[in-house]
Amino acid sequence: FQCHSQCIFAIAWISDRLLCATSGDQTTVIYDIETGNEIDVLRGHTMSVRSVCKLYYSTNVLATGGRDSIINIYDRRYSKKQGALYPISSIACAHISSTALQKSARKDTRSVTAVEFQDEHNLYSCACADSALKVWDLRYTYSRLNTTHMPKPKRMLCVPIDDVKSINRLAGFSDMKMDSNRMILFANCTNSKIYQFDLHEDTYLSSSKIPSYTGHRVGSFNIKIALSPYDQLLLTGSSDFYSYIYRVSLYNKKISKSE
Repeated sequence: FQCHSQCIFAIAWISDRLLCATSGDQTTVIYDIETGNEIDVLRGHTMSVRSVCKLYYSTNVLATGGRDSIINIYDRRYSKKQGALYPISSIACAHISSTALQKSARKDTRSVTAVEFQDEHNLYSCACADSALKVWDLRYTYSRLNTTHMPKPKRMLCVPIDDVKSINRLAGFSDMKMDSNRMILFANCTNSKIYQFDLHEDTYLSSSKIPSYTGHRVGSFNIKIALSPYDQLLLTGSSDFYSYIYRVSLYNKKISKSE
């Protein structure tokens, strides 16, 4: 079935029958895949919607991230306004250059390329030109802040500073995924490394050594990753037109490469 009027950037299963898709038309739409009908339309972004995820044990709570650097939280149980769902909470300016090498006088917003729920209270996000992954406490009402204030995340996970220095452009992330236990986070960085963050750790500093997987090439923010159902294999696209499969925990050892 045909959906949206512009490019689709991200999709996520809501249930066996419901599929969610984000688009350059500034909306996120939930479709019934058997009929092709629109079930819900989610509005609230001012630019293209680049990422979406659902709370893993719920079919009602979703988060989206956009090119406008806004993260929106939706609950499908809330009443619609003018036929659409609007966010129950928002984080504006979620990603502004936040690390020492990326600060500038001008507060540049960064496109939110991925969002991931750890649980109902903690939401992770990453952006196209921010080398820090951010953790947001959803019990806090960030939407009370006006857009001139930079919201403060609960904590940040930073790429090692030596890795940032090796990139000729700003470091950022094209995608990230959590394992089924919600305690390991894989983040695909523009330095062509997939970092494996252990979320049991209280903090990751820019000097920390972080396990990573290399071999593929990230030259676009459209490079996505996926985990196998039992968290044993890690799949990534690549700018060299191949896909790469890594065995989780065997860092830097790809086990398959296919065109």
